[in-house]
Amino acid sequence: MFRTAAALVILSIMTLGPIGASWAQSSGEEISEPPLLTEKEIKTQCALIGNLTFLAIEKFNKGRKLDDAKDELAGVAETAFKKEEFAAYSDQLRERYNAALLDAFLNERLNPKVFAKKQIRDCIRKNL
Repeated sequence: MFRTAAALVILSIMTLGPIGASWAQSSGEEISEPPLLTEKEIKTQCALIGNLTFLAIEKFNKGRKLDDAKDELAGVAETAFKKEEFAAYSDQLRERYNAALLDAFLNERLNPKVFAKKQIRDCIRKNL
């Protein structure tokens, strides 16, 4: 019950993001868009999210809670997001990563390798 309520709160917060962005654009503030991605960059970014999700599922399967796993992987994720090839897209990657973590957490007892591969395939298909 608590897990479902927490998931709904998180999803509600995530859905308000575009509303805030459209408000900022309408008020005259300039929002810089990152450049369009090449196919190779999309695949690299999706692989990054898949690999981070794999690590998170390993943590979940060892009994960690969502916040604990996020805290334990925060350093690894931030280091990856700050790498030169990902820096321009770090906000988008954080959003994808948080969504993937939530999805993995809500789908208990997952095989990390299978879920990570599915995550990568879905990400590539969605972004190409």
